[in-house]
Amino acid sequence: MTRSSIFGKNTDVPNETGAYGPQYQRMLQMYGAGYVHATDASEVAAVIGHSIETDDPKLRYQVSWGGRELVGGRARMADEDWVALGRTTTLDDYVTAFRTGFGLDIST
Repeated sequence: MTRSSIFGKNTDVPNETGAYGPQYQRMLQMYGAGYVHATDASEVAAVIGHSIETDDPKLRYQVSWGGRELVGGRARMADEDWVALGRTTTLDDYVTAFRTGFGLDIST
């Protein structure tokens, strides 16, 4: 998560039907945790500048809060485990599974 103006702009969640209720709950849970730990945008800008100017760029740069954990956790996770995470039914179970899979605490 990067501290930017998106937090202030993303206050309305279009979920009138409730069809995506659990997914919105998870997204907002991640935003809540990320907001507390958000990386300053100037740090991200410095990495972007470096990636443009370097003679030896990397394919990916994980700079914001949770970036390394998310990329590394997904790389270690079997596809079946990734799908199972998406099927988790309660928010508490999802937060626990997320912590186990990625090493990030998104409880707020």
